[in-house]
Amino acid sequence: MTEASDFYRRVETECPAFQARVTARALTRYYNTCFRPLGITAEQFSLLVGIGGSHEPTIAELASRAGVDATTLSRSVQSLERSNLVRSQGGRGRAGKRLVLTDAGRRLMHESMAAWESARLRLADAFGEEASRSAGRIMSRLAVAAQAATSAVSQTNFPDNQPGMPAAR
Repeated sequence: MTEASDFYRRVETECPAFQARVTARALTRYYNTCFRPLGITAEQFSLLVGIGGSHEPTIAELASRAGVDATTLSRSVQSLERSNLVRSQGGRGRAGKRLVLTDAGRRLMHESMAAWESARLRLADAFGEEASRSAGRIMSRLAVAAQAATSAVSQTNFPDNQPGMPAAR
């Protein structure tokens, strides 16, 4: 093996970001399959939960809580509005408009909760209930650590080549 391929293998096995992306994609595929009969995706379900679980949140508030870009989230909200699942009211722009579930959105969420619970139980059965709870706690702690590390990195200038990283050619 070359130095570069050794490095790439290390990234695959040691990098929390790499592993989180692989895991997130697998979980998204799983939940998309579970929600397909309801005509929604895992992303749409999460967004509907965020809207329904808050008191008339703005897109900016939802984006901040979810750690995503408000512009991207805005496009997803527009799709839900076209499907008559969400309505925006008052204010202007991402920081002013308040989002609420429509009657159709509330009915869909009522139906989707059973699908979500069934999906959660199947996954917990496959992975283990305690392992599922532990994974959730660890992911929360990892997110906090990443946020703290982001602050530290933004105050530091890193050279192009870090220790243990092969030189770019």
